[in-house]
Amino acid sequence: MKKPDIKNFFIKITKPEEKISSGFALVSKYRSVIMGFAALWILYFHVCGTVITIEHPIAAWIESRIKRFGYGGVDIFFLLSGMGLTYAISKSKLYVFYYRRFKRIILPFIAVALLKAHTDHWSVKWFFECISGKAFYVNSIYMFLWFVPAILTLYLLFPLYWLGFRKTGGYFWTGTMILAWFFVILILRDKIRGDLFGFLNRIPVFMLGVLLGDLTKKHKDTPFRRRAWLPVFLIAALGFYMLELSNFSSYYILVPSSNCFLPTLLVAVSLPFLIAKVLNELDRHRFTCIIGHIIGGILKFFGLFSMELYCLQEWFAGQMKPKFEEAGWTPLKMNLVLFAEISALSFTGYLVFKYFWKLLEFICRKTGGLIKRAVKRSA
Repeated sequence: MKKPDIKNFFIKITKPEEKISSGFALVSKYRSVIMGFAALWILYFHVCGTVITIEHPIAAWIESRIKRFGYGGVDIFFLLSGMGLTYAISKSKLYVFYYRRFKRIILPFIAVALLKAHTDHWSVKWFFECISGKAFYVNSIYMFLWFVPAILTLYLLFPLYWLGFRKTGGYFWTGTMILAWFFVILILRDKIRGDLFGFLNRIPVFMLGVLLGDLTKKHKDTPFRRRAWLPVFLIAALGFYMLELSNFSSYYILVPSSNCFLPTLLVAVSLPFLIAKVLNELDRHRFTCIIGHIIGGILKFFGLFSMELYCLQEWFAGQMKPKFEEAGWTPLKMNLVLFAEISALSFTGYLVFKYFWKLLEFICRKTGGLIKRAVKRSA
């Protein structure tokens, strides 16, 4: 077994990286890191209780906002998914495209569905309604892990959307589709279930992700001058201000479920650029590169198993929190233990699912080869 090279490891984390001027290249480079950030933000929103008391008003105010706005991590995932699909569909055949999307999602989703079916005493019929997406569309999107049927719906429709995108041009197609979406929402807002807007309101950020992915492919080396970062920062600031208004002052902004449309869209299209920029600034300086590499490494690690983390967190916390509360645990202790346990179990699941697919693909290659040879011999 090859021994870990500690010396090279320390050389690597203490070596400054080159400055990257293009914002598109930055988001592409730090994509896994941004996914890890979004995954942890969602975990904090779903699982963690508030720790800071009103005796420390400023800290308590900040904590409450970070937690309350954590659902915005979902919008970042929609954006990154749209960006990633523009690369994936141009690199592989359609069936390969669908297979890769399917295998990344299906096992964590089914595994947690089986756990929840056992603990909540689901019927066989309800189990299949939940995993098929029927409950998502017929009952409520929040019946079970709503992000999965939502993103699978967009995956199914994406090749058709991409065809129109390529035929008419990115800017025109995206603008037209978002405008069409807006008018459809205005027509449907009093005619459909309110919970559906939790999904429908995320479609524009997915469309913008597709546009950004296409721009990244075409203009990856285009530098962002200093003054270009000011609008990005202002968009993020406006997004957080709108989150404050829609969540804590009940402002209605254009469409139903306003808190998960324009506010989160503005945050999703700007915050990934700012995160990537900050990390690159840390990575490229001699005295801060260690900090940058450590932060980036931790977030990238959680980005690896973000799907497992998302699928497991609410079910596991729902099972364990009442027991911890009954034992008299403090919110801080519960947060730390839940974070550690959910992370460990999610990473374990990621490894199990990863090697399951490797084994299955190995068997398919071998059996496929045997079948081909048998056919040739029988011919």
